[in-house]
Amino acid sequence: MKKFQRIGAVIVIILLLSMYLICFIAAVSGSESLQPLFKITLGMTVALPVLLYVFILFLRLASKNKVEIRENENSRDGEAEGADRTAE
Repeated sequence: MKKFQRIGAVIVIILLLSMYLICFIAAVSGSESLQPLFKITLGMTVALPVLLYVFILFLRLASKNKVEIRENENSRDGEAEGADRTAE
């Protein structure tokens, strides 16, 4: 899970840095044709970290569910073994 979090974080950092560069170039050039690009990069500056947070949240929930499933299976196996012992 940590590996996926790190990969996701590195991807978002690279995307944010490239967007900041694009945003800076669009702002400095002052061209009317680059204004939509400027607005998009500003919006994605907020959206990408939020999406990364959601991605990490889903990873945590998925790993937590796996642990709970394993614990339930282990407790069921233990109960079944205990029932077998009492039957003997």
